[in-house]
Amino acid sequence: MQAIRIEINGEFRVLDQLLEDLPDVLVPNGRAVFLTFHSGEDRRVKKAFKAGFKNGIYSSWSRDVVRPSSTERRDNPRSSCCKLRWAIRSDSKDASVADI
Repeated sequence: MQAIRIEINGEFRVLDQLLEDLPDVLVPNGRAVFLTFHSGEDRRVKKAFKAGFKNGIYSSWSRDVVRPSSTERRDNPRSSCCKLRWAIRSDSKDASVADI
């Protein structure tokens, strides 16, 4: 059911577009944080942040995900699949957004 919902709602297309547009809307040194609940989402966010870092668009990014603590997972079972990733926009004016 989850795969059907993702396809019908175009969720990956929307996420891909957001990740493509993100560097243009973040101010220099601006921060973006994503919570993902599906491996397909997480993979897209990780690849975009990694490519942006390689191209100088992001000055830093979360190579490792932040996961909920055991207490959080116990108190909120839905959080168990959640992953948090972040990136910081470079302050360089030369970073090429088109290279992502």
